[in-house]
Amino acid sequence: MRSVRALPMVVGPAAALLLAACSGSAGSSTAATTAAPVTSTVGTVTASPSTITSTVPGNTITAAAPAPTSEPAPTDGDCPYLATDAVADINGQHTGTTQVIDVQPQPVCVFYRSDGGWMASIRIIQADTPQAAVAAVDQHVPIDVSDPASQPPGWTGGSMVTDTGSVYAVSKGDIAIVAESNQQQSIKGRQMVIKAVANLGL
Repeated sequence: MRSVRALPMVVGPAAALLLAACSGSAGSSTAATTAAPVTSTVGTVTASPSTITSTVPGNTITAAAPAPTSEPAPTDGDCPYLATDAVADINGQHTGTTQVIDVQPQPVCVFYRSDGGWMASIRIIQADTPQAAVAAVDQHVPIDVSDPASQPPGWTGGSMVTDTGSVYAVSKGDIAIVAESNQQQSIKGRQMVIKAVANLGL
C-alpha cells in the first residue's frame, strides 16, 4: 500500500487542471482514450468517482473523474501493438477472438479465451499533460488500494488485484497505459504493458 504517487510539478492548485485533458474523452473516444475504468465490457464507459492524487507529501489534489462517454463498437481484428500469441503466453490461456475499439492514439485491444470468455484488455491513454496522465492511472488503480508499479523503466503507477482479475496501470509523460487480465496476478498486466511499450517505441 502507498500514500504517495509521484507526479511532475503541478501547475496551480486547481483540481480541474489534472483532468482537463481527459474531459470529454472518457474511456475511449475519437479524440483520445482516457481515464475511465477498463473492464471486460465495451460500449458506454462510466467514469469512476473522483480520484485523490498526492503529488508530494502534504500537497494533495482532488480531481473529478471525466464524464461518461460512448466509444465505437468493437470489431474483430488484430491488435497493432500487442500480438495475440504474446497475450496467450503471458496469460497462460488459449486465445480466441481479438477485438479492437477504434480510438486514438491507439485502439483499445480486447482479448478473449478460446471458449469465448473475456481474457484481457489494454488501452493507451493520451493526455494533454503529465498530471492528467497520472490522474488517469490513479483512476484505474487508486493509490490507497493499490501497490506501486515501476515497470517498464521510466514508467510509474500502480497494480491491484480485483474480484475478477487484476489491473496494471502506469504513465510516462503524457501517456498512460492500462492493462487488465482475468488472472489475479498483476504480473500479467505488467508483461502486457512492457511488450506494448517496446512494440510502440514509447
